[in-house]
Amino acid sequence: RLQNNKLEHLAKYQNEAGFGTRHIVFSPDGNYFYIVGELSSKVNVVQFNEKDWTFNNIATYSTIPDDYTDHNGAAAIKISHDGKFIYVSNRGHDSITVFAVKEDHTLELKQRVSTFGEFPRDFNWDPSEQFVVATNQNTDNATLYKRSAEDGCLTPIQKDIYVPEGTRVLFSE
Repeated sequence: RLQNNKLEHLAKYQNEAGFGTRHIVFSPDGNYFYIVGELSSKVNVVQFNEKDWTFNNIATYSTIPDDYTDHNGAAAIKISHDGKFIYVSNRGHDSITVFAVKEDHTLELKQRVSTFGEFPRDFNWDPSEQFVVATNQNTDNATLYKRSAEDGCLTPIQKDIYVPEGTRVLFSE
């Protein structure tokens, strides 16, 4: 916390060795967080108690298929505004993995969809969360998807949009 214009350390959460923590997103109520591991290609679900600064490790899920043996580095993680879906980009497997967040905050794999290019650095949705754009850094292209609010799945609607070395997706009004 910020105390007398200085940060005071309150707690620490440590993933397993080799996890490679990259990004974190919080549930809308702030009681859970989801961490993506770049090196492990996994998502760790953690319950967080801000009152006593304790953590409860719920579960960890792979973002790539069990039989995928080539190199992969998980990159971006997003949570839908309603907190019902988690999305992770995979650099190597070149996909976006979609998980449904169940009532107990465990995850259910819904989809792994290609980014139709190599090394997806980032993806994002428009303000309405109806459309998702993923950028592929190594192939200089982006893919546009229609997003289902019902099951969270992505349907590609336009591929090979020229974007040189895309590393971030932002929408502005």
